[in-house]
Amino acid sequence: MVILPLFFAVQATSGSVATAGIAVAAYGVTASFLAPLRAQLIDRHGRQFVLLVLALAFGGFIAAMALGAFASWPGIVMVVLAALAGCVAPPIGPSMRVAWAELAPQPALLRKALSFDSVVEELLYLVGPAASGFALAVFAPGWVLLVPAILVIAGTVMFVTSPAIRRDSVGKKSSDADVAPDQKPSVAPGVASTPPTRRRPTLLGNPHFLGLLMPAVVAGLISGNLTIAVPAAFPGTSGAAAAGIVLGLFAGGSAVGGLIFGALPLAGRPRAQVILIALILSGLSTLVGVTSALTGNGFGMAAAIVVTGLFFSPVMIVAYVGANDFGGETRKTESTTWVNTSHNIGGAAGSAVAGFVIQASGVPQSFFVAGAISVALLVAAWFLASRPDPTRARL
Repeated sequence: MVILPLFFAVQATSGSVATAGIAVAAYGVTASFLAPLRAQLIDRHGRQFVLLVLALAFGGFIAAMALGAFASWPGIVMVVLAALAGCVAPPIGPSMRVAWAELAPQPALLRKALSFDSVVEELLYLVGPAASGFALAVFAPGWVLLVPAILVIAGTVMFVTSPAIRRDSVGKKSSDADVAPDQKPSVAPGVASTPPTRRRPTLLGNPHFLGLLMPAVVAGLISGNLTIAVPAAFPGTSGAAAAGIVLGLFAGGSAVGGLIFGALPLAGRPRAQVILIALILSGLSTLVGVTSALTGNGFGMAAAIVVTGLFFSPVMIVAYVGANDFGGETRKTESTTWVNTSHNIGGAAGSAVAGFVIQASGVPQSFFVAGAISVALLVAAWFLASRPDPTRARL
C-alpha cells in the first residue's frame, strides 16, 4: 500500500514524475538490499525488540512523508525520507516464515504452512495496490500514506505479542552453532583446550545456498518480465484494465498453485525440487511468448499466463523450506530473507531487460530472452547444488 501514494505524493510536491520514480526506486532498493542486514539484527537480538524498533521507525518515516505531502516539502527531502523508510522496513514476512518453522517443524506441515503463507501474500499483492488506488481516488496522497504507517505498527505489535512469538529466544552471539562442525575441538579430560579461531563461512559463501537462491532469482525474473510485457501487450488506456486483470490472474494462479502444492505429499530434497519447479515455470513462461507470437490473441496469452502462475508460488515455497535448513539455529531469519532479496533482484533485472527487449524486438521476444536467461541460471544452480557440501564435517 506504500508505492502508489508515495509516487503521487512526491509527484505532487515536486511536480516531477522523474523525482517520484526516484523516490519509489530509493524506497525499493533500500528495502530489498538492506533486508539481510535487518534479518541479521533479528537473529542476533531477537524478533520482538528489533521488529518493534523497525516498525516504529518505519511508521515514523512514512508519517513524515505524509506530512511532507501536506506541506509540499522539496522533492529531494521526500526522496531521502523514502530511502530511510526502506532502510527500516520491518521484515515481517521472513520472520513469520521462521515462526512457521518453529510452530510446524514436521516437513509436511511446514510445507502446508508455507503454502498458506504464500497464498495470503499473493492476495495481499492483489488487495493492497487496489485498496491504495481506490483510496487515492477519494483522499489526498498524504492521508493515504498514513494508512500503511498505522497498519505496519499495529500489525507488528500484534505479531510480536502473540504467544508463538513471545517464546522467541534471542540469537546467540557466540555459540558452538557458530563454529563449523569440523572446527569443534576434541580434547581429552583434563587437557586445556584452545578456543576455535575459524568460524563458519557466510551463507553466500556456501555454493549449495547460492544454488537454492538462483531459482528464486528466476521466479523474480519471470515475474518482472510479466509486469512490463503484459501492459506492453495491451497498450493504451483502454488496455490498462485488461493488463491489470491479466496480472491479477497470474497472482490468482500462483495462489491456487500454492494451495495445490501444499496439499501434495512430495518427497525429495528441496534443492532438487526447487530447480525442477523453476525449470517448469521458465518453460511455461516461454510458452506465453510462443502463444503471443503465433496467435496474437489476448485470451490465449492470458490462459498461458494463468497456467504459468500455478508454478510461481511453489518455487518460493520450496526455496523458503530449503533456506530454513541452511539457517540453522542462529541465522534462520537471514537465510529466509535472502530468498526474498534474490526474488527482488530477479524482478528488477527482469523488468529492466524486458523494457529493452520489447523496445527493440517486441513482446514475445521478451519471454524468449527471459526463458533463456532462466535456463542458464538453473543450469548454474544445478552445478552448484552438485558440488560437495562445505558444511559437512570432515573427520
